[in-house]
Amino acid sequence: MDETRVTHIRQVVEPILGERQMELVELTCRPQGGQLYVRLLADRVGGITIRDCAQLNQRIGEALDLAGVIEGSYTIEVSSPGLDRPLASHRDFERAIGEDLDVETQGEDKRSKALKGMLLAVQAEAIVLKTGSGNVTVPLQEIRSAKKSLRW
Repeated sequence: MDETRVTHIRQVVEPILGERQMELVELTCRPQGGQLYVRLLADRVGGITIRDCAQLNQRIGEALDLAGVIEGSYTIEVSSPGLDRPLASHRDFERAIGEDLDVETQGEDKRSKALKGMLLAVQAEAIVLKTGSGNVTVPLQEIRSAKKSLRW
């Protein structure tokens, strides 16, 4: 699918999400079974529910039909990024403030270190975790992987 059409879909979707204090995390479009498959990952601080996804799916479908952005038949899937999705962008970390994280770092010495703690703050070049041994500032450039901790 061409970038212009993806841009138009994004222009229709983002205001709808914004009305609900949500944001678009990812948008993918691909042909599937003779139609277009549009997958949206949306999130907000505190997460989104299945009901939120169902309501968004209906509202976004109506808006796309009205805007005439997609020719032919299409399927929309709206979902949350999921708990096991890696945190990659600055905004991903901002949405996770107050959450427990599992973070793996690798410093200049090339040694890996695993950290667990609650995300207290996101700075321009680092995050601050509250760990069992105190607050730790972790430079973003040293983070090799980070995701929300799963609680059972």
